[in-house]
Amino acid sequence: MSLLVLRAGPSVLMQDLGRPGHADIGVTASGAADRAAAATALRAVGTDPAAAVLEVLLGGLTMQTDVPAVVAVTGAVGVVVVVSPGGSRRTAATGEVLRLEAGATLEIGRPDAGLRAYLAVRGGFDVAPVLGSRSRDTLAALGPPPVVAGNRLGVGDLVAGPWAEGWHPAVGGSIGPTSGDVGVELDVIPGPRDDLFPAEAWDVLALTGHVSGHADRVGVRIDPARPVPRLARAEIPSEGMVRGAVQIPADGAPVVFGPDHPVTGGYPVIGVLTARSADAISQLLPGTPVRFRRLRGVAD
Repeated sequence: MSLLVLRAGPSVLMQDLGRPGHADIGVTASGAADRAAAATALRAVGTDPAAAVLEVLLGGLTMQTDVPAVVAVTGAVGVVVVVSPGGSRRTAATGEVLRLEAGATLEIGRPDAGLRAYLAVRGGFDVAPVLGSRSRDTLAALGPPPVVAGNRLGVGDLVAGPWAEGWHPAVGGSIGPTSGDVGVELDVIPGPRDDLFPAEAWDVLALTGHVSGHADRVGVRIDPARPVPRLARAEIPSEGMVRGAVQIPADGAPVVFGPDHPVTGGYPVIGVLTARSADAISQLLPGTPVRFRRLRGVAD
């Protein structure tokens, strides 16, 4: 069983839960940018949560199956079209479990909300793991190469449970809606270097800034309402970094690390996003208003 890629769009990457535990050799965890959306897609088709999915940036993916297949698309909300072997077209909802006939074509259009859609197939994609993961790390150029037109992707047998035709998972939960000028609220656990910032820094982070045009799987730069102040302009020795770390460079514009972040960094980290907020920021278009909310507790 395989799926033939007819059109790939701007970026289509193989992703799974990532490869944690290799920072000592300079390799970050990587994995799906919106982990909740990827997990939902796999759960919808009854497939092992460790299986690989396709992460589709801004749509544009068209695939054809050579045998009957069960698939689901979650994450970014947009038009999903199924074309039967006879040429009839049916529009499906994002999150709908779809049963494809042999020879059917699946089209994922440009999203109306969010950036990244996740395509799961029952059984998972059959690709060779690198350091225990099928994820593409864009910074290290590690893992399966980007998916392009002409690729034929095999399907594995990582089935974890039954699937229900017509079941609609709760999709779009990682895509935080904006409300006027309030913006998407991102929850932050303080530390480890919040002692290098005045109390005013959290007041500034609570103001509404905007996602800049400098955003990818490595990190997202925020254009703040005003620069976030630091107690000292000098940088600190490089330290280990994690997904969701909120660095504050000398210019005061926060940088939030994504799944393909560098293993170390020298700007102080005022806090780390919760898992839910780390998913949410991966779905935000440039220009989206955002603000940070300080939490006192453990990440969800």
